[in-house]
Amino acid sequence: MVYNKLVLFYSLLVGLSISCGYYSFTGSIPSDIKTVAVPLFDDNTSFPGVREDLTNNVIDAFINDNTLQVVPESKADLLITGTILSIREKAAIITTGEDVEQYEVYVNVKVKCIEIKSGKVWWEKTLRRFGIMGGLENLDARNDAIETALIEITQDVLDNTLANW
Repeated sequence: MVYNKLVLFYSLLVGLSISCGYYSFTGSIPSDIKTVAVPLFDDNTSFPGVREDLTNNVIDAFINDNTLQVVPESKADLLITGTILSIREKAAIITTGEDVEQYEVYVNVKVKCIEIKSGKVWWEKTLRRFGIMGGLENLDARNDAIETALIEITQDVLDNTLANW
């Protein structure tokens, strides 16, 4: 009886391991889509370097993922374009003395993924993420909070593109 329960337990464990052990987004991309281009994002904000940082983050994410090859726009199957719409600070924690102890720094980016050959829009979304900075922090802390938001937006861009069902 104990032996049967152990066999059942290990069989379930192996079955779960096999079914959950490998997952990839690559099966969701049509086989004729092999390349992606990411031109410099547009920027409606006055924050220097943000458009370059986001563009480079997205390019690096595709390179590191290795599902799609990053190429110039003239050779691409997919085109990722975007505009940084805004970067705003919002008080997140306010003390009883009404001092701001912590801010959330929100970055809003409108992104579109287009299949170049057909002109089909795979997806288009406004992505909104934030990073946190202290209430009395300096410019470096704000930049770190922005970078945190950009990293999360980058992951959203990658996930939305590769999970195009």
